[in-house]
Amino acid sequence: MNFTKKRIVLLVFLILLLTVLISFLVYVSDYYHADSRAINALSSTSYYTVNNTADFITFTPIHNKSSVGVIFYPGAKVEAESYAVIASELAYRGYTTVIVKMPFNLAFLDVNKADQVITNHPEITTWAIAGHSLGGVFASDYAVNHEDKIKGMIYLASYPNVNASNASFKALSIRGSQDNLTTEEDISKNRDKFPLNTTFITIPGGNHYNVGDYGIQKGDNNSTILREVQQNQIVTYMVEFLKSL
Repeated sequence: MNFTKKRIVLLVFLILLLTVLISFLVYVSDYYHADSRAINALSSTSYYTVNNTADFITFTPIHNKSSVGVIFYPGAKVEAESYAVIASELAYRGYTTVIVKMPFNLAFLDVNKADQVITNHPEITTWAIAGHSLGGVFASDYAVNHEDKIKGMIYLASYPNVNASNASFKALSIRGSQDNLTTEEDISKNRDKFPLNTTFITIPGGNHYNVGDYGIQKGDNNSTILREVQQNQIVTYMVEFLKSL
C-alpha cells in the first residue's frame, strides 16, 4: 500500500470515527429532564437533608435514621433528579437514599459507581440497590458481582440481564400493569434470571414513566392511576422490603 492509499484509509477511518462520535453525542443530548415536581423534592426539610453534587444526590434522614441504605440507578437517558420524589419519601421514612448520576445518563457507562457510595457512607451497614428500567439491569449486574456488599435488589420496571438466580440477596420486582416498555412478557421471559428469593408485584394501572417525574416517555402506555398513587405504592412496597433485610 503506497503513501496516498494509507492517507485515504486513515481519512476514511477518521470520518467514520467522527460520524460515530457525533451520532453518540446527538443521541445522549436528547434525554428526559426532571419536571417541577422532582425539582421541588430536591430541597432539604426538617426530616432529611439533600446534597446534590456532580455525582450523587444524597437524601439523609435527620430523625429515626435506619442502618439500611438505598442506592438508586436511573433509567437510560433519564436525568437523575427525576427520581427525587421517591428518594425523598424513603428518606422521610428513615432510609438514606443516594441517586447515582451516570455519565451521559447511561448506567452502563459506570456500573460500579455504587462502590463510591458505599465508601462514602460507612455508617450504613446494610445496602439495597434499586434501578429503574435499564438502570435496574445494571444495578442487578452490580449486585451479582458484589454480593458481599448488597443485601437487597429492587427491580423497578426492570429485569436481570446477567443471571442472578443463584444470588444470595433478596429481591423485589415492581412494574405497572400498563407498562409497555417493560412488559409482562419481558418479566416472564426473564423470570428464571431473577434471584430465587424475589417477590413480584404488579401495580394495577401503573405504567413505565410514572416511576419517575420526567414527563411522558415515548412508546409507553398512559397510566390509569395518578403518578402520585403509583409512586406511593412503590414506596410502600420498597419500605416493606427494606424492613425485611
